[in-house]
Amino acid sequence: MQGNTCLAQCATKISFSLTTALSQPACVTELNLRGQNLELLPPSLERLQRLRLLFAHENHLRHLPSNLAQLDSLRVLFVNKNSLLDLPPAIGNLHRLRQLQIEQNMLTELPPSIGGLDSLRYLMGAYNNFTSLPEQLGQLARLEYFDVSHNQLLFLPASLGSLRSLRYVYLNDNKLQSLPAHFAGLTQLEELNLSNNQLEELPASLGSCQNLKVLILSGNQLKTLPKSLSKLQALEMLILNDNQLTALPRSLRKLKKLKTVIVKQNAFTPAARRQAETALPGAKLYF
Repeated sequence: MQGNTCLAQCATKISFSLTTALSQPACVTELNLRGQNLELLPPSLERLQRLRLLFAHENHLRHLPSNLAQLDSLRVLFVNKNSLLDLPPAIGNLHRLRQLQIEQNMLTELPPSIGGLDSLRYLMGAYNNFTSLPEQLGQLARLEYFDVSHNQLLFLPASLGSLRSLRYVYLNDNKLQSLPAHFAGLTQLEELNLSNNQLEELPASLGSCQNLKVLILSGNQLKTLPKSLSKLQALEMLILNDNQLTALPRSLRKLKKLKTVIVKQNAFTPAARRQAETALPGAKLYF
């Protein structure tokens, strides 16, 4: 009752000052510390047990307090555009967290406990220094939006293919040489960006992504495409610039919703171009 009384007496539940927030910890549900030149967050932050939204982006943070993982009510955490070197090992204890923004830091890995974020829907980790991702990522059953573009990823965990809620995945501008063999679980995937990697082939299971609308594969080393792409009945846009393709599979003619195909900077012969245009009369092709 005392906590409820405090909330009723608060002029606002939003604080833009850490000092103010800590002076009335039972009242604050949102704390916005954006761009305040902070170099650290104090351990006393754990007193804000009603905190649902924490915005600490555009500061100079190198580490987060380990007891940040004790903020049981936290739904949204923005710590992007800092200088973070790591995340708290127990961050997976934030079971109510829905959105985690950690892009534009200096992170080299995600802690294995990341799999404990069972409410997480949005994970943004672009522009870091990841070379790999933990297999526990496959435990994020509610994850819908996943962006780890502009990193140093060499491979992906096999468990990625089991994330049935994923809708948007951005893996572009990494160093991927291959993909997991099994994509069959990504039944809700709508957009997949794999551009600017080092892929030489695609797994046949990619054809199981029945809701895929946009597939971006430019800037790789693809010489052929799997025939299974003809199963992508929802596909509307296929971008394949800067590869080593000499032709498109004839089976793509089965894709009735395909409207845009961009294949500039490949090795198509005039005959292969004519064949592609004939096979895809309903699509606009850019050679």
